[in-house]
Amino acid sequence: MIIATRNRLIHAYLGIDDDTIWSIIQENIPQLLEQLNGIKSQLASE
Repeated sequence: MIIATRNRLIHAYLGIDDDTIWSIIQENIPQLLEQLNGIKSQLASE
């Protein structure tokens, strides 16, 4: 999902929908941060 979003932003495929971007910011970024923090914690405990 991140790669596809990046590609759409960089290359402006079919225009950029503000509502879609806002939805990603609100819903997906917090989930991604949780996952990254979990990985970081696992690596720190090794």
